[in-house]
Amino acid sequence: MQPNVSILALLSSTQLLSQLQEALDSQQYTLHHSKDADEFIQILGDRQSVDCLLIDAEAVLPQLFSALRQENVLLPAVILSSDQSVQPEKPAELYHRAEVSLAPTALSAAGEHINSAIKQFLQLSPKETSFSLQSNASITNAPPSPAVLLEQQQRLASKLKERLGYLGVYYKRNASNFYRNLSDQDQRQLLEELTSKYQAILLAYFGDTTELNILIDEFVNLSFFTDISVTQIVEIHMKLIDDYSKQLKLEGRNEAVLINYRLTLLDIISHLCEMYRRSIPRES
Repeated sequence: MQPNVSILALLSSTQLLSQLQEALDSQQYTLHHSKDADEFIQILGDRQSVDCLLIDAEAVLPQLFSALRQENVLLPAVILSSDQSVQPEKPAELYHRAEVSLAPTALSAAGEHINSAIKQFLQLSPKETSFSLQSNASITNAPPSPAVLLEQQQRLASKLKERLGYLGVYYKRNASNFYRNLSDQDQRQLLEELTSKYQAILLAYFGDTTELNILIDEFVNLSFFTDISVTQIVEIHMKLIDDYSKQLKLEGRNEAVLINYRLTLLDIISHLCEMYRRSIPRES
């Protein structure tokens, strides 16, 4: 049985919960809920099982959104707002710029708003996860790592497209996410993430095959969706190998073993080339 879209809701009343349960098709959505912000965050500990948040602004302390961002929790979000002047296309930006606002009196349309929140989230760029000085002062202005956002978008898009056939929702490469279009800070964060992932691949390369395949997929996906060049990947490889060589020399050990890790670089480039090949539309 294919899984539904998983919704985690933070609600201020049982009445709202009842209305939401009536509004959502149980064949399409699985609803989890809480009335307590601490319990809500605890449930989010397994964020891989949550596809979208539905948060009642009346039940939330301002620190909640700051806590989510500081923990690098980025998910599609529908915000229940008592402010009738707030329109879905003009959110209050309490969490991120792809959030969708919904009046409690319009809960019957919750499914449509959830769909909209997911679609907007899949097109969210890293630079849109930070806030201007005019935005809500209660949240942190420190943007999360671009890799966190991209990995969450890929996970969600993969589930919706390949496992759910979710109304034709799919994720394409967004030029706003490309390395060359990121801010200097985001570029540094992205390269740090890629270097960390590549280092994990080197350490696991001659070990468990299952773990290695997962690590390679994560690295290649991130490289593909941020348009990282092969030259940059080679630079990451050479920098790490050079560091290992210096360490081996200090320990008086033979550095010849590092030659074998040329296979790692060839493997990564091969996987990336295959991803580009599969992304090219076939001629009709």
